[in-house]
Amino acid sequence: MSRLSKLKNTLFYIFIVLGLMTIFSQLKEENNINLPIRLGYVYSGSMEPTIKTNHGYILIKSKEYGINDIITFLPKVLKDKYVTHRIVDLARDGKFITRGDNNQSTDQEGGEPLITEEQIIGKALMINSKPIIIPYLGIITEKFNSLIKGLNVFMLISIGIGLYLLGYILETTTNKYKGSRKRHIRIMDIAPYFDPVFILLSAIVFINIIFLGLTIKSWTPEEISYVIVSKKGLSSPIPGERFIESMNLENKTWLSFVTFFEPEREGTVVHPKGLLLPPKQNQEYTLSIKAPDKIGYYTEKIYKRTYINILPEKLLEFLYSKGQLLPLMMLFTPGIMINIGVYIWWMKRWKLGRRKAMEWLIPFRRVLKKLI
Repeated sequence: MSRLSKLKNTLFYIFIVLGLMTIFSQLKEENNINLPIRLGYVYSGSMEPTIKTNHGYILIKSKEYGINDIITFLPKVLKDKYVTHRIVDLARDGKFITRGDNNQSTDQEGGEPLITEEQIIGKALMINSKPIIIPYLGIITEKFNSLIKGLNVFMLISIGIGLYLLGYILETTTNKYKGSRKRHIRIMDIAPYFDPVFILLSAIVFINIIFLGLTIKSWTPEEISYVIVSKKGLSSPIPGERFIESMNLENKTWLSFVTFFEPEREGTVVHPKGLLLPPKQNQEYTLSIKAPDKIGYYTEKIYKRTYINILPEKLLEFLYSKGQLLPLMMLFTPGIMINIGVYIWWMKRWKLGRRKAMEWLIPFRRVLKKLI
């Protein structure tokens, strides 16, 4: 294998790793808590020695949770955003009692209410009652996030594809003249990359990346802040009062999207739950919020799941009810299959003979010679 080939493959694998790490950094965000599988890591020593600080684990959704399961949940009293502890007992009403393996007392003895199934994000994947550990995932993730700040997976994919194609072209043309003093690149050597089928393949890949990028980029939460006061008659609500807030969602693209809303907190209702967003238009929706029981400043988050408006409405709703990734799979699987088919078509054309496949280029070459 030549040095150029090794360099090309090395760059390609580096960008694969960067892309996977970027995907993980997006999957760990709070607006993706309902994904069926994700990665997590612990921030403290409460689960040692089972899971050490900054070590990672695989978190999966489950229909049932029981004693000895290591779960990650959204606490109501504890200060951490997420807590990863073990279920040590069950309450009569189906709720859970939790405790860190390195803690002397349960979370409930520390003031945290009994954990409900709605609070649980998932449980650690275990083999022989031991979680699958990813060493130092927390440290690696934080360093990586600071390194690629401002980038996203789609930028990395685009850069990786461009570098790989450039390396492939250079490697192909270099190998043809290896050992020869003359290293002129003939037009027929680079002709495969000007083939209409290759141009079509590149266009389809680019379109798929853009569509997928626009879809995932829109999965950011909407936030609304409000203050809970102690007396009626003011513009702000009092504890326990239900109030209405109007929200606006803008589609800045030339594509039509469908957006589903999921409130972070129980007691908040979104109307409508799904919203059609025509190109270059604004749409309004309302939040019916039940104020918390304590006065103070609060931020309400509404998670958005946006999909390109291609599938029939009932089919999209059905797929979304079964899982947030299913509509994406349905939307982009055909594009992936088309990419594979066009690539096979392009490769077969050049196995049949370059000159036969490039008959369209010969007249152009003659005109170009006359002009030069």
